[in-house]
Amino acid sequence: MSSAQSIRTLLRVDAALCFACGLPGVAASGWLAGFLLPGQPALFGVSMPTAMLELGLLLAAYAGLLLTMAGRARIVPGFVAITVLGDGLWVLGTLVLLLAAGGAFSLWGSLALLLVAADTALLGVLKWRALNRSARPAVA
Repeated sequence: MSSAQSIRTLLRVDAALCFACGLPGVAASGWLAGFLLPGQPALFGVSMPTAMLELGLLLAAYAGLLLTMAGRARIVPGFVAITVLGDGLWVLGTLVLLLAAGGAFSLWGSLALLLVAADTALLGVLKWRALNRSARPAVA
């Protein structure tokens, strides 16, 4: 599989993960807030159902952008690099959030956040590797 095809596949997998993670926030924001943060109506002054809905909508829109870019005739390396940076920031943000407010999260909510962070980290590493392979000149 070529590097460009690998990147396209990874962008599509990333889109599927983002959509799957965003869907509960859009479809059942109150339930998701209760699952992640039971008995916690707000975190950092933000209503949890509202935050879950907004995050779900954002993830769904990002999934659409990833699919659009994966379907383009030419892979844009700068875009892929930005998604890798975003993956790293998502993982870092998850860890900071759990360290800062970990006691507010349910055990299953914390595990779910760590699982998504692990998937995101893996996708970021794989996209970075594929991007670096595509930047190297072909050897004859």
